[in-house]
Amino acid sequence: MTAVNQEKIAKNTLLLYFRMGVIMIIGLFVTRNVIKYLGETDYGLYGAVGGIVVTFAFLNGVMSSACNRYFAIEMGRKNDEALNRIFCLNVIIFIGIGLIILFLAETVGLWYLISQMNYPPDRTRAVHWVYQFSILSFIVNMMSGPYQAIITTHEHMNVFATCSLIEAVLKLILVLLLAWLNADKLVCYSFLMFCVTLALSLFYIIYSTTHYKECRFRFIWDKAMFKEIISFTGWNIIGIMASIYRFQGTNTLILNKFFGPSANASWQVGYQNFYMNVNNFVTNFTRAFNPQIMKSYAINEMEPMMKLVLQSSKFSYMLLFFIVLPIFIEAPFLIDIWLWKIDIPDGAVLFSRMLMLVALIDTLSYPFVTAIMATGEIKWYQIVVGGTILLILPVSYILLKLTNGEPQIVLWILLITSVIAQIFRTLFMKKQLDLKITSYLSKVIFPITAVSVISIAVALGAKYLLGNGTWQSLAEIAICLVSSGLTIFLLGMTKTEKKHFFETVVKHLKLK
Repeated sequence: MTAVNQEKIAKNTLLLYFRMGVIMIIGLFVTRNVIKYLGETDYGLYGAVGGIVVTFAFLNGVMSSACNRYFAIEMGRKNDEALNRIFCLNVIIFIGIGLIILFLAETVGLWYLISQMNYPPDRTRAVHWVYQFSILSFIVNMMSGPYQAIITTHEHMNVFATCSLIEAVLKLILVLLLAWLNADKLVCYSFLMFCVTLALSLFYIIYSTTHYKECRFRFIWDKAMFKEIISFTGWNIIGIMASIYRFQGTNTLILNKFFGPSANASWQVGYQNFYMNVNNFVTNFTRAFNPQIMKSYAINEMEPMMKLVLQSSKFSYMLLFFIVLPIFIEAPFLIDIWLWKIDIPDGAVLFSRMLMLVALIDTLSYPFVTAIMATGEIKWYQIVVGGTILLILPVSYILLKLTNGEPQIVLWILLITSVIAQIFRTLFMKKQLDLKITSYLSKVIFPITAVSVISIAVALGAKYLLGNGTWQSLAEIAICLVSSGLTIFLLGMTKTEKKHFFETVVKHLKLK
């Protein structure tokens, strides 16, 4: 990879990290007040009801993956005419998918809402309004999918950084409005969230249309390209559906059915505010790498691509581990501070910790998924990996039905299936892209294992010696950050990576 590409990746990564730092702080404040104003039951219902719509979102996720793949390939080949044709065809396909999802949501989804969902009878009207606004939010967001994909392919991450900051501020204003509204706060919150989604979706469409010539829409029909895209997305459905059902299906179909809105609230605290927040740091990091991986494959630069895949996998894990370790160790303290004077849902700490472990495992997979998607050979990959991930639903249902067990059974199954799925991804990388297992172990697994073991040992030692208390917890968080930061630098980075790190810092200081 050229130095120019490395500089671009570093710039995009910094932009996305700055964005996520601000968004995480605002997001935690927003969620705290949403729980405060809605209450535990309505907060759990909002996540569960919205989850019904998200279960249909796998079709949108499939097409978004196809967009990113085909856009990056054609941009790497510098074929502007083909890029425009693919873009226009994808817009047409997205419209068709939107109509399909609308039909499914208003039939199958509505049936499940009415006959299967567990919610208080006096909240029936509110639940129906939340459901309809969730459908509208999803549809308008989906229509902007190709436009967002083209921005990502151009690697203009400053656009995403700006939009995400605006979105966070709008949600902050939104939640402050809840304190002044006398109407049903759950319905009002759903409506205002739809307004935010609509505004941002329109922005992505307008920005892309005015800045990129390939986004000039015209009606075209390319039967051969349509068949190729549908063939690619057909098998991709399994993987996207597995990713969505693994979380939203677990929340809506399993936890709500067996444990009710209280369990949904605990899941929302762990998933929305810990898994999603910490995981977004990594997905933004890989978003800066993904176009380069795709473009390298398009022009057959396999060695630089594999180097980038391994580096991205290693640094994705270590950057997330740096954030997760202090949160995991001090989860009770942090949740108590965050939800001060608000009833904490039962199981929130356990759910948060287990979902953070899942996030650490998942972070190793993102560069692998991008590389395999670039090949276009995804049939057996999606069958095996997607099928493994989807096992969480039937296995959880059977075990809970037979044992009348606790919610943590679901979390352990989620963790185990995530580990097995990553093992299968590694084997597919070996088969399809000739990944050297010894290279993967030496360059990724051994360094992150050393970093994890030593940092955790130091953190647990500090926890044992200092004990509990506000100042002790703050000191333990500081120790976690320092110990993990040092071990990442000393054991997780190669000499070349350390040299490049210092050169980047020196260059940045000189520019300042």
